[in-house]
Amino acid sequence: MKKSYFKYIIPLMLAVVFSSCSDELEQLPFDAIATDIALESPTDFENALKGIYSGMRRSGYYGATSGDPSIYFIPDVLSDDVIINNNGRRSREDFYDWRYDEDDSSEAFWLSAYKVVQRANFILENTSKLSEPIKSAVEGEALAARGIAHFDLAKFYADSPANTNGGALGIPYVTSTDAALKPSRNTLDDTYTNIMNDLTSAATLMDGLVQDVGRIDVNVVNAYMTRVNLFMGNDAGVISAANGVSGSVASMAEFPNVWKDASNEGVLFKIVVTEPDDVTLGVAWLQESPMGIRSEYNVDKALYDLYQDNDVRKAAYFETSAFDGTNYNHIIKYRGRLVGNANEVDAKVLRYEEVLLSKAEAQYNTGDAGGALASLDELRSQRYMGFTSPGESGQALADAIALERRLELAFEGVRFFDLKRKGLAINRSTFGDQADGTGFPAEFVTLPANDHRFNMAIGQGEMNANTNMVQNDGY
Repeated sequence: MKKSYFKYIIPLMLAVVFSSCSDELEQLPFDAIATDIALESPTDFENALKGIYSGMRRSGYYGATSGDPSIYFIPDVLSDDVIINNNGRRSREDFYDWRYDEDDSSEAFWLSAYKVVQRANFILENTSKLSEPIKSAVEGEALAARGIAHFDLAKFYADSPANTNGGALGIPYVTSTDAALKPSRNTLDDTYTNIMNDLTSAATLMDGLVQDVGRIDVNVVNAYMTRVNLFMGNDAGVISAANGVSGSVASMAEFPNVWKDASNEGVLFKIVVTEPDDVTLGVAWLQESPMGIRSEYNVDKALYDLYQDNDVRKAAYFETSAFDGTNYNHIIKYRGRLVGNANEVDAKVLRYEEVLLSKAEAQYNTGDAGGALASLDELRSQRYMGFTSPGESGQALADAIALERRLELAFEGVRFFDLKRKGLAINRSTFGDQADGTGFPAEFVTLPANDHRFNMAIGQGEMNANTNMVQNDGY
């Protein structure tokens, strides 16, 4: 059934005003800020900052409560790492088949991300009421969240700066809470300049601030700058930002526990999901049933075969078992915690392993093969039992870095954007959906390099509401 977006036919920033307290995810004072509530005390600002993270848990962003696509899920559905299960519910098959358009788009994410932006802007417009050092810490956290939300939007709705003209269209970069705004799209260069300005300013303001793994601090900001610079094709920026990140690779013993929220080793930033939130990330991949695990999508056998038997990730990410008498290679990475609701688990937004792999790629690209190998081996030594470095060089080293990036970050919303930034096609295998590669293969196998569908369509509700908005090519 086609989803109606008439309720969104209002200007963009009016569409993202803070929702009423009837929304279970937005109960005042922690999850939402009404515009008629003044921010006065440090406690008010602390509650307002909590509202930013509630915004990130919303459906379409990292949340998955209403069936809308999560940015933690859809990029992998779009890529070549998964295959739709013919016995599943066939959820989001329009994305898997690359048949999305302005009427069947990721508009829930657009609205949720700009809600985060507005919450950050509301805080920033009121920080003059605070005294130092609280003022700088609050401003830094809000600026970082604003930059992060804009980057998440830009990588979905605009080209990668790594392989396109900087004068191409970016996204509206919104720095005001004015509900009457009808912002136009910035250029790609301006969009990324603003993103980096917000993140750089945030790092300066938050210098020395250390927060728990569910909050943004200077370490998280540096990690995000690693991710942004990689998407921009700025290798020197990747290395510089990565050098500012403090962390370590999750050990071989603890790695499986990371995905059950029994360990935070390697995790730099995550969206914390508590039981009342009921944001069940795992349900997008599988459901438990009396007939076995019923998967929405399985790992494609071509990717599954790349995991060696001595690789700790193989058992942490997959289970081969029967559903209704047929064996499948199920993705169990988000199956759930050791205790609590099934499929409920925190979203690991940024891990040290990603930073390390980005650094290795950038080191290789800038001619530091020795540094690249050392970074790569820092990861591999904690993933392969009995690991001895092969000591690769040249193209073999570049291929090894790309392989480990794919294996380590599978199903974390990374693969699609790696192909996009490199200007590569999506080429799915001809394997079927069953564990041995038989069964139903993908109907649509290739998305050509730089196809317009690497950018999401801007939803028709936004197009109707904002006369200054320009649709992406091809829609």
